[in-house]
Amino acid sequence: MRVTSTQEARILIVDDDPVARRTVTDILARAGFPVVTATSAAEALRLVADEEPAVAILDLVLPDGDGIELLGRLRAAWPALPAIVVTAYVEPRSVVEAMRRGALDYLAKPIDPDVLLSVCRAALARRPAPVAAGKAVELPIVGVSPDSARFRDTLARLARTRPAGVLLVGPAGAGKTWLACALHGASPRAQGPCIPYRCAEAYAPATALLGTPGVAGTGLFAAAQNGTLILDDVDRLDAEVQVALLERADRQRGTGAPLLIGLTESQRADGPLVAWLSRARVDVPPLAERTADIVPLARHFLGEAARRLGKTVAGFTADAEHRLLAHTWPGNVRELREAVERAAAAAGSATIRPELLTLGTAAAAAPLWAPTGPPRPLRDIEDAYIDHVIALSGGNKTRAAQLLGIARETLRTRMLSRGSSGPVSGEERSA
Repeated sequence: MRVTSTQEARILIVDDDPVARRTVTDILARAGFPVVTATSAAEALRLVADEEPAVAILDLVLPDGDGIELLGRLRAAWPALPAIVVTAYVEPRSVVEAMRRGALDYLAKPIDPDVLLSVCRAALARRPAPVAAGKAVELPIVGVSPDSARFRDTLARLARTRPAGVLLVGPAGAGKTWLACALHGASPRAQGPCIPYRCAEAYAPATALLGTPGVAGTGLFAAAQNGTLILDDVDRLDAEVQVALLERADRQRGTGAPLLIGLTESQRADGPLVAWLSRARVDVPPLAERTADIVPLARHFLGEAARRLGKTVAGFTADAEHRLLAHTWPGNVRELREAVERAAAAAGSATIRPELLTLGTAAAAAPLWAPTGPPRPLRDIEDAYIDHVIALSGGNKTRAAQLLGIARETLRTRMLSRGSSGPVSGEERSA
């Protein structure tokens, strides 16, 4: 299902409290969102299958289960459906578990209308926008290196030849997902959904991808009909699931089966589905081998971040660009984007200077957690990262929440749950 306007974006509210249900319904209805409601987990599952909502809002306490359990079932059968958990009783362990199960956000009752609408709009903004039929699509590949030119030529050719599957191979953060989305946007499937799925973090991948037995229209393969299904870490799927996906794709060939795009970091990835996808393979080198792309990409990311933060940033100084070019970028394009976003958040309306760019150095040498180190509680790692982002934001919680990708109320609840309000910027003290 695709959502292109508020009028088409049905939102499902699952809450057995009639007052709370009516309150949330009124907030969303006044903003122009069509609403469907359920009072139990069973009813919610039926409505998701029948109504195809764009967002689900789940109460934590339900008469036939709890919101966390329902969240897990929804994420297994409809992984592309954004879900928001709400509750009158904020319990830190529930917050962490909800986020681990894939919740987009966690809101405390009574719900702030502005926060609710902001979170719902953020959920809808993540859904791919349609492209007008017959409209020529320019591949949104930023860069001037020979590799970027190769990407443009190869993806344009693939868009014309309409393969059933494509494999993108390259290191983490190199831009494989970006290229996959560009291929979708340039293809005849551009008007269909483009749905990403992380195979390495999959919960019940067979159900998530192929649907619940006996429930028609469930699973990502069905949700991506006439569109594209992006399988991140495709080689992490076990052989049985790979074979099942291949069989489904073969049965539905020519009848709306989605384009399957596999992403992998391994040059030696194997498996029946991987072998099938590799007939149309694109290798994506690390950013360190595409130095001509670093500054154009940084300028592109700065423009995106400035628009998202609602500010005007003049650009980079020459010294800042030199610093970008001198860095080795072990985290590739993803690391560059994150560095630029941090600098944009801290820059005010000024030009980005070298000191605003936190690149590797001490931060890279001392990660919040290293896979080779001793195990640490998940909450400790999350708290350390939250503190890190708040510090980068100069204590401005609104800015920190934007960088973390969560609502400000969620950040506030998290800070209060550990008995801390964190550092506060001068801007917030005077508010």
